[in-house]
Amino acid sequence: MQRLRVLVVDDTTLMRQGIRSLLEKRENIEFVGEASSGQEAADMAESLVPDVILLDQDMPGLDSVIAIRLIKDRLPKTEIIVLAEDTNDEESFRTLEAGATGYVLKDIDPENLLRAIEGVCNGKTLMHPHIARQLVERFRTLAREKNGKDGLYLGGLTTRELEILLEMTRGATDREIARKTFINTTTVKSHIRSIFRKIGAKNRTQAVVYVLKNGLVH
Repeated sequence: MQRLRVLVVDDTTLMRQGIRSLLEKRENIEFVGEASSGQEAADMAESLVPDVILLDQDMPGLDSVIAIRLIKDRLPKTEIIVLAEDTNDEESFRTLEAGATGYVLKDIDPENLLRAIEGVCNGKTLMHPHIARQLVERFRTLAREKNGKDGLYLGGLTTRELEILLEMTRGATDREIARKTFINTTTVKSHIRSIFRKIGAKNRTQAVVYVLKNGLVH
């Protein structure tokens, strides 16, 4: 069984040690290292090539958003879960836009954190419920405001593509979207490729944040 390689980044020693202790008890997870700053994380990630990075949102020195961009530029396949003290909507959107795949609070239940690590490696986008609700509400408002003619929305998205993008906002997998929309996973994947192409997104997170930030403007 291939173990998931995880790098922990937090400027608090106690937090790093606590997460390390949790991860080392999991057979399918390998703790590969820890860093106390964004710059150190970017440097270590390049040599360790982790599958997942747990990244503290508020650290001295290099801004977490810049750190995420540096890491994703060097390691596009590495998933990043941001650990935050509270649900700051704008900060969460900035980290997701930069390339983070998850946004959770530090008081998350340990088992849920482990599920989040496994989830992002299986194509899911993990967000705190409050942030997910804000994304959905902003998306719905945008969709109502931008509804165009002939069943098309800005960005040239069809009604079906818009429906799938909304499910992606909720963090649904291809299989979950297929069940919800009553189409097969092959068709879902085709729609997602079309969505990415139309709005210039590279992944699910960028697609969701692009909607919120740019309104699917051509």
